[in-house]
Amino acid sequence: MLSGYRKYSGNDRRRFQRLDLNVVVMYSVAEPLTIRATVGDREIEATMLNLSLGGMGLLTEYNLPVWTLLDIRFTLTRITKEGTVGMYGPMRIRGEVRSNVPLDEKEYRLGISFIRIEDKDKVGLTEFLKSIMR
Repeated sequence: MLSGYRKYSGNDRRRFQRLDLNVVVMYSVAEPLTIRATVGDREIEATMLNLSLGGMGLLTEYNLPVWTLLDIRFTLTRITKEGTVGMYGPMRIRGEVRSNVPLDEKEYRLGISFIRIEDKDKVGLTEFLKSIMR
């Protein structure tokens, strides 16, 4: 889908430790309506670059301005010590674009802050992050 990802080298102001990942997510623009009209009223595929309890980094083809609200959907999986697959999700989270760094032509690294997450998704996210970061 997207090529040429380069690590972000800006200042890290995060409150939560992030886990580097490479997970496909789907998102749609919730607000503002002007951006939603430009991008369309559809789900867009992107790549989750990292994840924490407070937000995520996304790689996308769309130049979304800061303060854009996104509805994000994804499922997390991991292999347990016993060799079984643990699944968390599908999770549905409302996020706000807090940063937008242009990378290559038509590639943007978005910093997303979670602003609405249901309790069941927060529990799943916490369990996933704890199981990986041990």
